[in-house]
Amino acid sequence: MKRIAFNFIIVLFISSATAQSTEFKYRRSLNNVTSEDWYSIHLPPDLFQKINKDFSDIRLLAVTEKDTIEIPYLLKIRTDEITAENFNLPLLNQSRANGVLFFTIQIPANKTLNSLNVNFAERNFDALVSIEGSADRKDWFEIVNNKRIVSIYQDQIDYSNTTVNFPNSDYTFLRVQVKSDKQLSLTGASFNYINTKKGEHITLTDFITNTTTENKQTEIRIRSPYRAAVHALAISASHNNDYYRNYSLAYALDSIKTEKGWIQNYSTFKRGYLTSIDSNKINFETLITHELKLTIYNQDNPALTINNIELSGPKIEILAKLSPHQNTFLFYGNTRLPSPLYDLIHFEDRIPQSVKTIDLLKEENLESPQQEKALFTKKFWLWTILIVVIGIMGYFTLQMLKRNN
Repeated sequence: MKRIAFNFIIVLFISSATAQSTEFKYRRSLNNVTSEDWYSIHLPPDLFQKINKDFSDIRLLAVTEKDTIEIPYLLKIRTDEITAENFNLPLLNQSRANGVLFFTIQIPANKTLNSLNVNFAERNFDALVSIEGSADRKDWFEIVNNKRIVSIYQDQIDYSNTTVNFPNSDYTFLRVQVKSDKQLSLTGASFNYINTKKGEHITLTDFITNTTTENKQTEIRIRSPYRAAVHALAISASHNNDYYRNYSLAYALDSIKTEKGWIQNYSTFKRGYLTSIDSNKINFETLITHELKLTIYNQDNPALTINNIELSGPKIEILAKLSPHQNTFLFYGNTRLPSPLYDLIHFEDRIPQSVKTIDLLKEENLESPQQEKALFTKKFWLWTILIVVIGIMGYFTLQMLKRNN
């Protein structure tokens, strides 16, 4: 009897721990599922306030009177998918005329190029690159004209931008000319075909910026009233001259209360350069946050004029195969849940390219007073049974001790 009671207690403790690990704070019902098929469920921005930052607590559950079935899903963050094919091609007819460097390459049959990267022995140059295409090396047609490339190596600055992107070209021959402020010695050139499969981006507009400039730094706080999924920040800045400034980008972690008020903690996750040469678009891995802090290090230069800031994030959705005549819910809001492991991740290619879309209905708060009362009732009976079992076990333990004496 003692062993039975002990085993029963262990089962109760395991059941209690399991129940706690699967407690969700919120759920949303799925709109009408008309047929058994693959569906896309878009996650709305207000959902990010209440889920884990790594999306680990999202669950699709079909709830019936007798059972609850977990439905596997695939999380998709619709960012750009970039692939690159590299070509190391021999340079033909490298020459120089009137200070302009020329070279020609032959494109392999049935291949397309759209990017060139050139390397030179010299540093600290400012040059313009033009590219022409031809089928027979007699008639040449302009592809790109006077694209700027630079190299800066001075005063603790080591920066170069020697990549030229151009429209897709399948000419048999490409002729490149480089005009520079100094004579350059070409050490190598590589061509690439970069294929970008565009994702689905959402431009975020509900945010405010606060800019301060002191201690040779410009600090820009970009704050949203709610947490959002972000993955790109574009800065439009201007200055009387060309500029090159280091920057660091951080996201808000938590706040600490001090005698002087609340202090926001940040985690730096990106460093780089803002220049008058590039587009100044900062791409990064998708993260969920309510605030970003961009710090621009001006050194002894006048501060940049910030004209505009654009914040964007990816469309995030889950793909799942759903059946009609089920009460299917999206559950979330459990900080202790790890990410699920579904076989579906290995068979993504079997999901149709075109799937139906389905909406989430109004959010239900599972911590409402009625839910709290139900939860209290469950815990009350659980602890009542536990106390009774401990009492029974204690009684039989005393009886066994009396017999032994």
